[in-house]
Amino acid sequence: MIGKSLRERHALPVLPEARAVATVREVMATHAKDLVLVRAQDPRMVACVVAAADPAAMRTCETLGLAVKSGLTAVFGVLGGDVARLMPALAKAQLDWLAEPAAARETKVVLLGEGGGLALLSLSVEGGKVQIVVPALLP
Repeated sequence: MIGKSLRERHALPVLPEARAVATVREVMATHAKDLVLVRAQDPRMVACVVAAADPAAMRTCETLGLAVKSGLTAVFGVLGGDVARLMPALAKAQLDWLAEPAAARETKVVLLGEGGGLALLSLSVEGGKVQIVVPALLP
């Protein structure tokens, strides 16, 4: 790690889009109700999904004030503005997206996946089917 900044050492890598979508689909098989309940609370809520928590994801959860066990898969809700304040290393467009309320029939998701990977996704229901989109928010 010599020669790397603290941000580079501790930043979560971005999950590839296909892997992020597949992971959320897997989580939806067992936690769909939890995802719906997060969005039902308030359109400003973001569903934080931890999939098979590893040390990097566990550190991020600690930043959010949560202790999670290794290997845990869970869904919990946090106000988008709070997530944006707690993850300042994200790009401005990502922070702004998190802070904005979700659209009707949309759930915003912050995914902490395997290998400590991070992804921002949008779930929406159209024609009775769930659409999973990775918004184009990278600089």
